[in-house]
Amino acid sequence: MKHRVLVYFCLLSSCASPQDTRDANRFDGDWQAVMRGTEAVQLIEGLRFDCAPFTEPFFLRVQGGVASGFLQADENYSFTVPIDRHGRFRAQMPTNSVYTYKNADIKHESAIVLSLQGRLSAARLSSQDSVGLFVVGDTALDGKGCSTAVQFVSV
Repeated sequence: MKHRVLVYFCLLSSCASPQDTRDANRFDGDWQAVMRGTEAVQLIEGLRFDCAPFTEPFFLRVQGGVASGFLQADENYSFTVPIDRHGRFRAQMPTNSVYTYKNADIKHESAIVLSLQGRLSAARLSSQDSVGLFVVGDTALDGKGCSTAVQFVSV
């Protein structure tokens, strides 16, 4: 009877094991997103984008399953997003910038959005597993745009 009461109590109260607590915090710490190179010309949905190299790093602080970060060049571009138990996250930062392009002699304008997505590795020594993508995107193309590969490094 004693064991049935304990099991029933754990089911009602969602007993957390020490492993659950460790999993929630295993990505905690400071990270830097290092840009790994941008293709100069990228084709997105039939449109040609001339992409400037993006080299400014992002900095992330992860605490309790939440990532907060900012772009080094301009802290106005910041975010706070959850990280799943596998270390994955996605952040979008709207800008006040507008992108203008011509397609078939029609001029288009749309807002630019920055996005950073990735997967952090709990094994900080194997940083080659901590990878992602940074995109300077066009809202008219659902955020698609010039993309840059990212390596996340624990600092």
